[in-house]
Amino acid sequence: MRTFIYIYLTVLCCFTGRAQDTGKELAVRVIESREVNDPNIASAFYAYNSYENLKIAGDPKAITGPSFKNNELRKTLMQTQVFFSEKNSRHIHDSLYGDKQVITGVKMPGFKEPVYPIYNIAFQSENVYDQPYIIYDEPFKNPLAVKNLHYYKYKITGDTLINNRSTHILEFRPVTTKNSSLLFGSIYVDQATYGVALVRYYRAGDLEVRATHRLQYDAPKSMWVSDTRELFIRNKKTSKELELLGNRFEVGLKKGENPENDLYVILKSQASAHSFEQQQFGRRWIKAVLTDEAPTQPESYWKKYRTDEPYSTDELSQFMSLDSIVSASNITRKLAALEKFKVGYYPVGFFDVDLKYLIKYNNYEAFRLGMGGTTNEQFSESFAASGYLAYGTKDQNWKYKINLGYRLNKERNTWINAYHSYDIAELAAAPFLTDARVYSLFEPRLVNIPSFYLYKEYGMSLQQRIIPSIISEVSLSRKRIAQTTPYVFINNGAIFPEYVLAEVTAAARWSPASEFMRTPKGYLETRTAYPVLSGQITKGIAGIAKSDFNYLKVSGKASYIVNNVNNSRTELHIEGHFANGDVPLTHLFHAYPNGPNKDEVLQRFSVAGRGSFETMYFNEFFSDRIAIAQAKHHFAPFNIASFLKPELVLLTKYAIGDLKETAKHANIDFTTMEHGYMESGFELNQLLFGFGISGAYRYGAYHLPKFADNLSLKFTFYLEL
Repeated sequence: MRTFIYIYLTVLCCFTGRAQDTGKELAVRVIESREVNDPNIASAFYAYNSYENLKIAGDPKAITGPSFKNNELRKTLMQTQVFFSEKNSRHIHDSLYGDKQVITGVKMPGFKEPVYPIYNIAFQSENVYDQPYIIYDEPFKNPLAVKNLHYYKYKITGDTLINNRSTHILEFRPVTTKNSSLLFGSIYVDQATYGVALVRYYRAGDLEVRATHRLQYDAPKSMWVSDTRELFIRNKKTSKELELLGNRFEVGLKKGENPENDLYVILKSQASAHSFEQQQFGRRWIKAVLTDEAPTQPESYWKKYRTDEPYSTDELSQFMSLDSIVSASNITRKLAALEKFKVGYYPVGFFDVDLKYLIKYNNYEAFRLGMGGTTNEQFSESFAASGYLAYGTKDQNWKYKINLGYRLNKERNTWINAYHSYDIAELAAAPFLTDARVYSLFEPRLVNIPSFYLYKEYGMSLQQRIIPSIISEVSLSRKRIAQTTPYVFINNGAIFPEYVLAEVTAAARWSPASEFMRTPKGYLETRTAYPVLSGQITKGIAGIAKSDFNYLKVSGKASYIVNNVNNSRTELHIEGHFANGDVPLTHLFHAYPNGPNKDEVLQRFSVAGRGSFETMYFNEFFSDRIAIAQAKHHFAPFNIASFLKPELVLLTKYAIGDLKETAKHANIDFTTMEHGYMESGFELNQLLFGFGISGAYRYGAYHLPKFADNLSLKFTFYLEL
């Protein structure tokens, strides 16, 4: 492999021009020598300690954005002009198991407990060879990567001594300044080993960034290892929003403002206690562990790691006064409320109001008005009571759910629940028990659904995180089903307008590429990555609690998203369902149709769904076996103005399915799609207040004779909180 890289880089240099040969050749030697100079590659095991100090300082007026101007964090900065956070951790690299961070100390003055999501932010790459190189969660093309050599020009500008070792100074700059993912800077290269002794990265443009890596020479290992890292962020010309703790920090100047009023983000890190001797790695599937004692470390603990004076006298005074200031302004409570609001809850004391139940609209109930929620940790960390009560203005009927839960295990978040509900559900919908909760101001597809059934359900469930990347749920339930349409199910010569189902369902969702942190409160996903895989098995059992039918249902789906450096992304989704036995239509499958059953295009103009088939009419197809595939490409948003950044999405969808015994399903007209259903289209999102437009066209085996019947025009809404 090493020989291949050397040959590849040598050939590449031959075609880049002689003017930059000396600098380019040195960059090639540095990259080719990484295998012996990067401790993460050269050694089977490598570990070191790291003390990090984060400071946000400057004008609190720079905190801007809707709903954030008067938040408590701004009040804190109005008094202190500074925000601090400290972290001490052990970084471990094992050639077999990968990387892990064990956080042994955290300090966030003023907070009853640290706001753990801040430790998920990748402010700066730890390794100079990382590709991509990360600055504030943004990926940049590292000049020390093979595939990025053609993006940069390299030049040797001098020599110097570092740790009494002779080094070349290798400057680099982008070939073009139009690519925002490129960096400027200089690399100090050991003349004997071609190891990296010092790197300085700069980013020009709207947001000024300076990042520095200083390394120290380990003579016994003959390699350079991490010493200090520094990151400085400030904007000179225009404003750019950063988000921290759920708050938007607008960094920069407006006309007539003093540069001293900028908001600064500064990170400093000091490495120590380097070791190449094998140590215990711990559980392989956890990338970060925040120990139980980390948030409660005494001041004497921190003094050991503050080797350099971390704060000026004024800063230290501000630092020490944060506890009383933040406590007085209840910032911890406000930040917790903000995080819950993002997923659709509003905390009121010991109860979180569920905003999803306040108001909805569908064709059966018209306006659905309700109230729901759940008790939170202020009530109890072991017991939970949740539920909702809703009323339909058209059917004039009350719906409800009551759930009682008890937590068996805190670390694995294991809950056993008992529940009772009476409500409506869509025909042939096949939800996964482990689907993540998504909150939007309204559910787009719900507005168009014409057919529901009524159910009264009793059940129990067990929810558990088996390992950090796998969540699971097992449920036992009994449902009495009644129809809101003329549909009846015919089985063994008997007609069932109503029936009872007894089901056992087991479901799991696996995120094999995501990374997780263990905290005293449980596991926290620190990096969402793909694929995400879900599976579910449901067994219907006849004869239990007067249930009527035996059947088996198996479902699975997978999602894969590729996020590109230029802010575009590609999404791929596949999903499949299979049913065998005596399954009523209410519990079979559809392909998520979203086409209202109306004649004219403009009469069908409504809200586009998330992943639904916009040209497929409701109740047009049903299946007992179905496969669905979707592909979307999101182009980078068009930066027309600060308030107008529309996003173009191209998409194509395919579904194929079949239904064995259609005669069992009476008083409903539908067909099957064994020949494959296809549609393609576009979305132009975020035109105004989250709204956009979309268009789709139906073609292939189920293309309709009239052009307009194959066409869908709708508006989109993407404004998740």
